[in-house]
Amino acid sequence: MKIIKRIIIVLLLLCITIGILGILALNRIKTEINKDDLPTEVYDTEHDLTALMGYKLIMFYQDEGEDKSLIVDFFNLLILDTIIKNINSDYDPLNGSSNASKSILTHEQFKIDFIVASLNDDNQLVISISLKRDSFPKLTTAFNFVFDIQLDDTVLSLTLDKVFLHDVEVKRYIYNYFISLTDKSAVEDYIEHGTLNLSEYTYTINIVEFGMP
Repeated sequence: MKIIKRIIIVLLLLCITIGILGILALNRIKTEINKDDLPTEVYDTEHDLTALMGYKLIMFYQDEGEDKSLIVDFFNLLILDTIIKNINSDYDPLNGSSNASKSILTHEQFKIDFIVASLNDDNQLVISISLKRDSFPKLTTAFNFVFDIQLDDTVLSLTLDKVFLHDVEVKRYIYNYFISLTDKSAVEDYIEHGTLNLSEYTYTINIVEFGMP
């Protein structure tokens, strides 16, 4: 959990740096993710999340990688499973009533309340992380991580293409610097499902891991 929080704090520092450099242009990066953007079939399910992840991966494999929406479903399940197991076990943004259920993580500078996967017009996977700051200067924005999707036999691979703060591209040398502040090996070892490579910005998972015959 400490490692996940450290990664999130690095993202916050990155956002602060960009915000300071462009404080007069805050409206340029203003955007909002809300609970209506969350997939209800993921957040309202009573089924085991890991079993559902395996089912989505197997369906994707059987479809020969054509239906990219199945990968979106998989990652939304993986995101929720990771949040509940490793960051905030009370997280329940659709049905919860407590303050703890509304946010993934609260920091003195920002809070993160939603992380959601989607597809863009180029059939790339987009992982969006909502960031909000309530004190001056107030800010509501989101980091968007855009990944290419590839299926080779039973191995699903994601490769980071671009990073945006809303629709403003974050140059690779900037996030390279902030990632260098983390313990890459510790973060990579922390991932429960699949393999994360922070040097190459890739994520791979073998569908066999989820029990495909």
